Amino acid sequence: MARYANDDSVVFGGAQDVKAAFTSATSDFIIFDSVNGMKLSKDNYRLVRMVTFGNLYLVSTGNDEDGVPSEDDFIFSYGKDLVPDLAFRAVSELTIDAYGAQVSDTGPVLKSGIYQGTKVDYVVSSYPVIANMMADTTKLTDLSITMNVAEEFGKKYGTDGFPQAGLFIKKSLQDDSSKRVEIEHFLTVFDADVRDLIAGGGHAVSFLNDYGDNTKQASRFGFNSTTLEKSQENNGLAFLARDDNPSLDEYSVFEKPLGITLPEGILSNYYPA
Repeated sequence: MARYANDDSVVFGGAQDVKAAFTSATSDFIIFDSVNGMKLSKDNYRLVRMVTFGNLYLVSTGNDEDGVPSEDDFIFSYGKDLVPDLAFRAVSELTIDAYGAQVSDTGPVLKSGIYQGTKVDYVVSSYPVIANMMADTTKLTDLSITMNVAEEFGKKYGTDGFPQAGLFIKKSLQDDSSKRVEIEHFLTVFDADVRDLIAGGGHAVSFLNDYGDNTKQASRFGFNSTTLEKSQENNGLAFLARDDNPSLDEYSVFEKPLGITLPEGILSNYYPA
């Protein structure tokens, strides 16, 4: 969050930029889709924290008159074959009619209820985009949550959600014993920030407000403190506490629905479980 917005941090423009960062290994830490991050890590990175665990919702635009999702409805989503897409398909037989590349692409569709001239009935999206659009007084839609995908996934597979964003540490950094104190300090602060976000994000909101006005916040992070506060009323971003990170054995339940097979040695020496 704003605490990390300094000259040493980078907000990547898209998935391709993040994938390039895994290859170049210029970043000490990377937050990315956990499943694809594990595939990209190879010899360069190790998973050190699972950060979010099931921030995904089916949102009605208000265009569907009967309010019941069916094959007759047009559904827009994002990230084809990435974790959100796989998780939704694991709990629903509904067909996705069109995809955006990333979650931000769902914003305009939530706002207008239209995609390329076609009426959209439902959108698979995530917070804070959902909160942003719900608060937008210029939207042309009547938005409401139809399904909490993480809840449905949990009912079906006996979990509390599903792996989403992960924090990866550069392997050469984790293996440098002279950096142990610095790494442990960073992770301690990171874990405290996640606990704050789970509890509502009071400190995170303060950091955002100290960073600048709403325009500056949105320019840097894609949302402002008001959106974050709204999103975290019920931990809408689905942050996962350090002590709730799955153990190595617990990842096996995700192998079939999400195609997760943990590469040997992918968990960092600093991973908590």
